[in-house]
Amino acid sequence: MVYDGAVKDQESSASPTPSAAVSEASSAAVSEAVVRARPARPAHDKRLGVRHPLKHRRYRAGGKMMVEPGGVPSALAVEGEEEETSEVEEEEEEETTSAETEMPSGDVEVSSAPAAVVSVMEEMEVEGGEMELSPEGATLGDTELETRPDDDDEEEEVSSLVVAQGERKQEDTPAASVPASEPPVEKLEDKEREEKEKQEKEKERQKERERVDEVGYMSGGWKSPDGSLSCGYSSFRGKRASMEDFYDIKSSKIDDKQISLFGIFDGHGGSRAAEYLKEHLFENLMKHPEFMTNTKLAISETYKKTDSEFLDSERTSHRDDGSTASSAVLMGNHLYVANVGDSRAVISKAGKAIALSEDHKPNRSDERKRIESAGGIVMWAGTWRVGGVLAMSRAFGNRLLKQFVIADPEIQEQEINDELEFLIIASDGLWDVVPNEDAVSLVRMEEEPEAAARKLTEAAFARGSGDNITCIVVKFQHDKMGSDSPSSGDKS
Repeated sequence: MVYDGAVKDQESSASPTPSAAVSEASSAAVSEAVVRARPARPAHDKRLGVRHPLKHRRYRAGGKMMVEPGGVPSALAVEGEEEETSEVEEEEEEETTSAETEMPSGDVEVSSAPAAVVSVMEEMEVEGGEMELSPEGATLGDTELETRPDDDDEEEEVSSLVVAQGERKQEDTPAASVPASEPPVEKLEDKEREEKEKQEKEKERQKERERVDEVGYMSGGWKSPDGSLSCGYSSFRGKRASMEDFYDIKSSKIDDKQISLFGIFDGHGGSRAAEYLKEHLFENLMKHPEFMTNTKLAISETYKKTDSEFLDSERTSHRDDGSTASSAVLMGNHLYVANVGDSRAVISKAGKAIALSEDHKPNRSDERKRIESAGGIVMWAGTWRVGGVLAMSRAFGNRLLKQFVIADPEIQEQEINDELEFLIIASDGLWDVVPNEDAVSLVRMEEEPEAAARKLTEAAFARGSGDNITCIVVKFQHDKMGSDSPSSGDKS
């Protein structure tokens, strides 16, 4: 068995070894060969608690005879060395593994020692004393082995390397962060303002959604500046897991005329289409160039345009949301009601319920004919459905069925007079269980439109509606309404 590294003092009873015949010069040569033949060990690192594997390893020969490769040791030698050898081998394996793990690759270049030197090394055993590495590089033949620096030097090198890398990063960063050209300050401010407004609107919508999700019910009211109109709204999630109904109420003055807009949007397949209509439909309508002069045309074109814009905005989405839209535009003494889908608008005239819209259902004779003429089919699947999928024949969105499910509105006009008491606009969550006449009777029982709207949603839920329920009730105060001429609205 060959022992390399430093050797401790032998015990006094140790038998003489073959190394006594070797000169001190040969010992030095063999020491250099050992250093040359073995891989370099990492220096003692105080931070990691790793000791120098060559400087501090000490093995006891115990005065026993070293055995050449292939030789057979005596029984006494084997018995005496069994326990000590196992300890030495275990320590050597542990330290070798630690050294291989922590030693960075490529630190020291190692080449094999000549065979003659290895042979001499195997035959000799160093007696007494402690063999240490020379502080200078050990030379063997034409090659040179450089020793690792001390701990302090190593720490200094690491620190200097980190500092150098940090300085280089600091030098590179400013050059990369400097833009080629800076946009004007005014444009930046406008952009920031728009972004801030957009974030605020999104926060408001989120708060509204959170409130609906938490309590499942919300209501409120609104009055026109001149007191001629008062309205109440109520929205209830009902038995559905999510809320897909949206409503919108807007009031504006255009050309010194007060304009009021009311809308109910009932989403299906998701809430995105209904929410898009709430955000854009009335804004697009008021921007139409013929909104004040030809209101019916403006409504029809705006509905189609908004549908097209929604589909464009969702072209990269895998969803296929859709929505109904039932809206009312009050302009002077004219009321325009536009409808797409199965939401509905009903008025009370002298106590009588009159529907100002007809639900767009696939089993309507004219709608079925239109769908089949376009190449579609209407089939029964729990109810009549377009292609066995959609239970309405007109809607916003629904890209996959757009050839058959259009967003062209049906528009009805109603002149406002003393007989017109109020208007109800609601999603099918109300109309599926509450007939028109019952809805009018319930509203007439309440003085305030907000209380009337809430009463309608409560009645629909109590009667077993399984859908979202949203409604708007608009009451007309004729004694406070102005007397605009009929020519101020649509002339068609």
